Amino acid sequence: MVETQDNIPPEHQRAVDAHFDSLPKAQQRKARKAGFKPYRELPRSGDTVMELNEARACWRLRQDEGADATVRPQTYKRDEVLTILRVILDSIGSRRCPYLRGQTEVVRIGLGLGSKHSMRSIAKMMGLSAVSSVHEQIACFRRRFQGGLRRARVDRD
Repeated sequence: MVETQDNIPPEHQRAVDAHFDSLPKAQQRKARKAGFKPYRELPRSGDTVMELNEARACWRLRQDEGADATVRPQTYKRDEVLTILRVILDSIGSRRCPYLRGQTEVVRIGLGLGSKHSMRSIAKMMGLSAVSSVHEQIACFRRRFQGGLRRARVDRD
C-alpha cells in the first residue's frame, strides 16, 4: 500500500512534521536525500499519483500495424529461445540464495546451455553431499522437460 496522508493518524502526522521542522536545515536536507518526506508533502488518496490512459494502452495491445503495432511472432528460432533462456537463468542465478543459483545451473546443464560451475560447486550450492545427486537432479529435469515437450507436440498435432 502506498503511504498517503489518509492512512496515518493526524496527530502522528503533526508530531512528525513538527519534529522535522525543528531540525537544522542541514539535517533536513540529509533526511530528504535518504528519502524522507514530511507527511504534508505525501499525496492524499484523492491525488493523482500516476496518470494511466487505460484506453490507449488497451488500444496499443490490439494494433496489428503502424507505430503502435504489437508484433508477436508465432514461432521463434532455437537460438532466440536459448538466448532468452540464458538471460532468464542469468538473472535468476545472480540472486544471493545459493540453492536457487544451484537450481539454475541444473536447468542450464539440462537444457544443454553449459555451466561455468563444476558439479562439485553446484552440489555445494544446493547443500548436496554427493556430485551424483546433481547428476540425478539433471536427469530428473531432462525427463520432465522431455515429457513436457512430448505433451506439447501431441496437443499441437
